[in-house]
Amino acid sequence: MQNSKKLRPKFIVIEGGEGSGKSSMLMRLKDKLGDRILTTREPGGTPYAEVIREATIKNPLAKTAPAETTLCLMFASRYDNAANMIGPSLDKGTPVITDRFDASSYAYQVHAQSKGKLGKLFWSLRDKLTIKPDLYIFFDVDPKEGVRRANSRNQSLLQGKQYDHFDDREIDFHKNVRNGYLKFFNMVPHKIIDANQTIEKVEEDFTKLILSLI
Repeated sequence: MQNSKKLRPKFIVIEGGEGSGKSSMLMRLKDKLGDRILTTREPGGTPYAEVIREATIKNPLAKTAPAETTLCLMFASRYDNAANMIGPSLDKGTPVITDRFDASSYAYQVHAQSKGKLGKLFWSLRDKLTIKPDLYIFFDVDPKEGVRRANSRNQSLLQGKQYDHFDDREIDFHKNVRNGYLKFFNMVPHKIIDANQTIEKVEEDFTKLILSLI
């Protein structure tokens, strides 16, 4: 007898350090696919989670906040986004792609900021997530190139470009972030896209990968 149970649509996460180009690639993909996918972001994605985004990314005080504070706030945003945006969309049969998820918390707060001291807290908070990603896609860019791109982006603030305090960190911080990502990805299903390539080639690789999944 044929199994008539419908498979759940994919929940995909895109990750990358500053200047990796992942957000631009996701916007281009959304323009191509339209309502075939739901896109969201972290922190953010829901009205309440967007308030947390302002507190953790845009507020100048966020740069001096303890890593524990930032980690817990990121998970608060994540829980809200999962419950009110990601979960309902998957239940309706729509694949979801989010710009950042728990891998960012591991790379930034656990590995780069706390040097691994928050690992136990991270895994405890992650265990409480009711939705786990099917696949992580990592836009891997050389940290020096990523910082160069981010700095170039920040020169365009008057044109409405977005800025966050993580762009201001030293190059060693960004190297630690990349190492944190690679460590996390050893534990979860993932694909890596070489984000050092041309924009056109990165877009081609990303689009081809997504279309093979949804």
